[in-house]
Amino acid sequence: MMAQTKNLVLILSLLFLIPALGIDNESLSGTDLSEDAVTMSEKQRSAVEDVRAEVEKQQEDAAESPPEPNKTVVTIIVLLLLILVAVTVAVFVYALRERPPESEDTVSDPELNAKVRAVLGKRESEHAFLEQAKNARSDNPAFLELAVKDEIITPQEQASLVDRFHGNYYMIMLFIVEQRPELKNAIGKLWGDSIGLAYADPTKTILQDDLVMKLPEDFTDTNEIVPMFAVDNVLAVAMSDPYNVSVQSQIESRLEMMVSPVFAFPDQIRDALEISRISSRALADNLSKQLLGAGHYEGARIGHLASEETMAEFVRGLFLLAMKHNASDIHIEPRERALSIRLRIDGALKEYLSLPMRVYASLSNVIKILAEVDIGDRRRPQDGRITMKLSDRDLEFRFSCVPTIYGEKIVLRLLGQNQFASVPDLDQLAFSKRVYSDIKRIISSPNGVFFVTGPTGSGKTTTLYSVLKNLNHDRNNIMTIEDPVEYRMQGVNQVQVNVQAGVTFASALRSFLRQDPDVILVGEIRDLETATIAAQAALTGHLVLTTMHTNSALQAVTRLIQIGVEPFLVAPSIIGVMAQRLVRKLCVNYKEKYELSPAQIEEYFVWDGTTPVFFHRAVGCERCNFTGYAGRLAIHELFIITEETRGLIARHSSILEIQRHASEIGFTTMRYDGFKKVLQGLTTVEEIVHAAIELN
Repeated sequence: MMAQTKNLVLILSLLFLIPALGIDNESLSGTDLSEDAVTMSEKQRSAVEDVRAEVEKQQEDAAESPPEPNKTVVTIIVLLLLILVAVTVAVFVYALRERPPESEDTVSDPELNAKVRAVLGKRESEHAFLEQAKNARSDNPAFLELAVKDEIITPQEQASLVDRFHGNYYMIMLFIVEQRPELKNAIGKLWGDSIGLAYADPTKTILQDDLVMKLPEDFTDTNEIVPMFAVDNVLAVAMSDPYNVSVQSQIESRLEMMVSPVFAFPDQIRDALEISRISSRALADNLSKQLLGAGHYEGARIGHLASEETMAEFVRGLFLLAMKHNASDIHIEPRERALSIRLRIDGALKEYLSLPMRVYASLSNVIKILAEVDIGDRRRPQDGRITMKLSDRDLEFRFSCVPTIYGEKIVLRLLGQNQFASVPDLDQLAFSKRVYSDIKRIISSPNGVFFVTGPTGSGKTTTLYSVLKNLNHDRNNIMTIEDPVEYRMQGVNQVQVNVQAGVTFASALRSFLRQDPDVILVGEIRDLETATIAAQAALTGHLVLTTMHTNSALQAVTRLIQIGVEPFLVAPSIIGVMAQRLVRKLCVNYKEKYELSPAQIEEYFVWDGTTPVFFHRAVGCERCNFTGYAGRLAIHELFIITEETRGLIARHSSILEIQRHASEIGFTTMRYDGFKKVLQGLTTVEEIVHAAIELN
């Protein structure tokens, strides 16, 4: 019994050891089992042979039929597959729930995106209208003579151009514009001078839309003309071919006015016509017509019909509408039942369009494509930029969207609208006589810091550029660091902040000091480092012009100390601080004069009880879009730093002590300046009260 047990244990041990040690049938059969190698009894050898036979039998059985799978392993695999399916379904359901209502609008199609962007990039090359120039007056050799005289081209280039374009001087002129686009206005003026007529860019002129509408679109488009304005029954008309007598006769016949032609480039005329025809009603009607083929917005299919290309045309029109009304911002706001589009004009928001929410998905997608942001992400704020091309300049918009309970609110800020505008002279900024003379005295200083303060959009940059214009002459080296560059001025070295490239206000200002500057403009004092370098620059013989966000002129002095600038640097470096706000200007075409009651007079003035006081109120007309206001003007307060003021600053005096000192030396507030302008009929008391509330 014991022997049988031992044999069984041995057999079982070998059954486990042989596979574990990797001994297969072949290796086992080839093993040397001679008596010299292994010493064992005949019974043991017989047992091994039996084991080997059993192993061979098991291998043959395994080859004939696959091993039965382990039930536990199969169960685990099935459970894992079920979990994977459940997770996939959950993710799919969540994606459907978060997906925008018009699913086809969120598909990113590179070809379609390119088409959408192309709508805002509409600008034919100069070569395109060279073909249109064949019928225009071409026999004008005087133009090239003037161009050579003004060194726009060389005499050698003159001969080459005449030969190349076979003496067609109009085509030569357009070709030069293509090669030297920065001289377009100068070349236009030369062409006008050479034919004895004025040159005008109609896109920069306030057109009388009613005159444009009186002429058929095909007539103005084909002949490249745009009526500009009429004075005493004489109509100024911009024409690409001002000597086309036939067209002039047709205009005179249709409008019953005498035509006074001026020269303009064809692309400028096309842009002016497009801008003139744009209105909120025209935008709405055109969108309705393209989407539904009817004059209304009702219908469940509008979201599906709102193709990206159609909506891109609408967006282009919306941008032109904003440009036409000189709007600073476009607000696109989804609400519960409608989509509101508002424009900020002269600092006030006004609704121009109300559209059904069904167009929102397509509209937001198009704007996002143009801004180059993620059109599928509707849950996070995003920022971007949009560029729209016109005939001779680009319009830049800053894009911002934030998610609201009804969808993403989009705000588009028009940037750089000042870049191609003329900088006003100092005497055009509605300064009082006293403020004007004091500013002239301040900026004549060879060194010191002059601050202009106020909130965003209060006209600080315009004021400082008017100062630069006054200082811009050959004997001054002027350098600016801005974010962004809002005006472009010849003769001024302008630098754009680029944080990624390491160009900050502080780093640029530090570099400027090695550029031998006379005048430095710093877009804004934002931190201690910039403020300290600006003060040091002023103390080393430079005139520094800059801005700061404070509510009043007096606060700027204490703000510098609060951000860490030492009083011993502040006191000697500042020469003046001017705070300002913008208020809406009354429309000169129609305003109503009224007399104040005694109670009203005493609310605003110290009154002698007898002198009548008159204000004006806004009424509204077609010219001001029935708002009663047209444009804006600034109200100011100017604090001049005296030696006594420097002593107060150096002693770390409080704002109250500085205020008492300012009153003693004749300092007047913005409120005072504002009421003077109300009495002059320039603005309304409501505008000044609103500005005064901001000050408080």
